[in-house]
Amino acid sequence: MKRQSFIISAIILTLGGFFSKAIGAIYKIPLTNILGSTGIGLYYLVFPVYSLLIVLCSSGISIAVTTEVAKCRKMHNKYNEQIILRVSLIITFVLSIIVAIILVLCAKILAENQGNVNARLGYIAIAPAIVLSSVIAILRGYFQGIENMVPTTVSLIIEQMAKLLVGLVLAHKICVYGVSVAVLGAIIGVTVSEVVALIIIVINFFVYKGQLHYNYRNLNYKSKRKYSFIRNLKKKIVVNKSHLHIRNIKYLTVAYDSRYSYRVAIKKIVNVAIPATLFSLVLPVSSMLDSFMIINILQASGYSSVISTSLYGMLGGIVQTLISLPAIIISAVATALVPSLSGLVAQNNTNEIKYRVKFFIKITWLMSICMFVLIYVFAGDIISFLYGSSLSSDVIDEYFYITRMLQLSAVGIIYQAFLQTFIAILQAIGKPTTIFLTMLVGLGIRTILVYVFVSIPNINIFGSIIANTIFLCFVAIVLVCVIKKKIVLEYSFTRELLMPGIYGVVCMLVFTWLSEMMNGVVHYLVKTIILGSIFLCAYLIYLFLSRVFTSRERKYFVRRKLNKTK
Repeated sequence: MKRQSFIISAIILTLGGFFSKAIGAIYKIPLTNILGSTGIGLYYLVFPVYSLLIVLCSSGISIAVTTEVAKCRKMHNKYNEQIILRVSLIITFVLSIIVAIILVLCAKILAENQGNVNARLGYIAIAPAIVLSSVIAILRGYFQGIENMVPTTVSLIIEQMAKLLVGLVLAHKICVYGVSVAVLGAIIGVTVSEVVALIIIVINFFVYKGQLHYNYRNLNYKSKRKYSFIRNLKKKIVVNKSHLHIRNIKYLTVAYDSRYSYRVAIKKIVNVAIPATLFSLVLPVSSMLDSFMIINILQASGYSSVISTSLYGMLGGIVQTLISLPAIIISAVATALVPSLSGLVAQNNTNEIKYRVKFFIKITWLMSICMFVLIYVFAGDIISFLYGSSLSSDVIDEYFYITRMLQLSAVGIIYQAFLQTFIAILQAIGKPTTIFLTMLVGLGIRTILVYVFVSIPNINIFGSIIANTIFLCFVAIVLVCVIKKKIVLEYSFTRELLMPGIYGVVCMLVFTWLSEMMNGVVHYLVKTIILGSIFLCAYLIYLFLSRVFTSRERKYFVRRKLNKTK
């Protein structure tokens, strides 16, 4: 089986992510029509806690699988790949079973503390999905470690399709029994979709394993190029003194030759998984805190329970969903970056690490500017197209609130993009603890700001978005300072950083004015397509003429011939 280059991997994940998110967005439109803003608010009370538990059970271990498998793959040691995978699956399965049982037992307490006891049945229905999602995450991490992103992409798309079909059918059939029962049906659809996704990725795994034609219990994986590889590595260590920590050649030789025992594999997984799990928990914890805080704070500020739940449902169910769409691209790049850099770190190829890190930070900056402009300028048109028929103004002007929330959230796209890339870089070079500590401090700041801003009646739900943007900005600044201490980053400040930012701001102002001028003149969809196409073409022409990418970086966009894994 051929592995994919990191650019091809990012493209595959991006396309798959867009398809799955598009299906998810399509799913939420009729679901919102069936459940209403109150029902969708109840639906999204369950998911922050669910996401938090998924992260606790599998996120850190999945990252550990990706990084360790990538290193084993660079060392041509398939035996250790399989030991890492087996140990990870056992740990994750046992942990997720325990967590799912605890969730069922505590469902009533969680629902009462969130301000809506009807969420109790939702927690019980989604508990099995914790086990299924955790196992799926480990298998996806394995495929990402061997730089094969196709199984991850296929399972994501089929998972969303199953959720679309089963969730909508159940919600529609039983909505006559009440909103809370319809929400329960939609949540059951999520659990069923995880069953389907697990079947698909397990099939992919056994197909892949069958293509290898080996028994991993009785293998000798010594490469014919082993000794030349070690001699070249010694030369690199002598010549290239990097800011990165370089392991000694004795350790690398032993790691290359030896087979992991279960004890060694557990130690390697735990060393990466614990700090990775801790920093991965920060964002779900912040969402869970929002689910407990925002509705109660809004009610204390004078808003009714219905309006408070609706505002929270609009933010969590619509705005955050739309904001996650542009983040798919950066997430795909970051996912492909981890195994790519992990393998280079295992080989101590410090020169290539420096160039790839510089390239990924630059491409993150350029893509985030483009996504910010598109979301900010066309926020109202996007809402009209996707949710126009389901929004009302009986209690509050839902269209106005959602459009303004989406425009304000667009600012955070840039910081969120940088945060994902910086986290991927620090994971690959072995600094997960730094990520956790920085995000923990940021979470404390964010929680205080959410309480302060949301408590102000004139700011209300917008306070959560402001606090989140400040949190993302703070963490991104700290992490890039840490990266600069480890890796030398040399940029042309004016050409590569300043001018693209100025060009993005100018485009935002110009195209916002053009959009307002064309309102009522042409249909909003025609206007969006025309102006969006003009902006994208103008942006690509600017990047080409300004020569933002160096000749070495342009080679990353060209697909290279890849060797088969031995």
